[in-house]
Amino acid sequence: MFILDKIKYFINILNLKFTKYKYRKYLCNSNVSGDVKNKIGKDYTLNFSSAFETRKKSVEEKIETLVKKAQNNPYRLIKFVEKQGTTVYKIKNADKILNLINETEGFITPKKGLKALYLNAVLNHKLSFNFKECFIMRNMEIDPYYAIYNFYSWFAFKSGFAGYDYDSQEKFKRLGYSQNKSEEIDSFSISDILSVKEAIRRDVEAIDFVIRIAKNKDGAKAAFEKMLARNESVTL
Repeated sequence: MFILDKIKYFINILNLKFTKYKYRKYLCNSNVSGDVKNKIGKDYTLNFSSAFETRKKSVEEKIETLVKKAQNNPYRLIKFVEKQGTTVYKIKNADKILNLINETEGFITPKKGLKALYLNAVLNHKLSFNFKECFIMRNMEIDPYYAIYNFYSWFAFKSGFAGYDYDSQEKFKRLGYSQNKSEEIDSFSISDILSVKEAIRRDVEAIDFVIRIAKNKDGAKAAFEKMLARNESVTL
């Protein structure tokens, strides 16, 4: 998971890059969340943002209810995920296996191509260029707040939020691990920039949600600061 400083850095660069094109007559981009077939323009964007914020609030209320019902117990949250049909892999050296493909433990979005082939070979002992969403982690104690972060991401993905599709996530991860982020972004098309911005937004929303849950629990602040090093919110 990216630390908040990196996320803010990405947002600033992407906003600067996007500004160069803001005077074009149209920037057409279909929103993969299914809420709106959205054209980027002052009127369209405002309408879309309002509709999405309403839906996001409803989804977050459902997530918060489930987290409270699970009493912030990460194992109950994982069990709920399994009951909904999402596979949970608990394997030795999961962190090292995932690090080879620039992924981290927890919720894994769907993969295609060589990443899918690799994960299928390691986890399912089969050859396939498509790999479904899942959870991958070591069989060890689970940090409750990191579990909530991943549970939020999984639920948002299942709810059809933009930013979790394969291309958006791949570009987001590639940008995160790049040694020259400005050069990486210069290679992006407008469509790429918009999709990566959505992926960043979803990550920030998951972090903000965990911060809110943490602040509502006695003694949670110190534990959460240890996880993220700081506890500030990011506004897009």
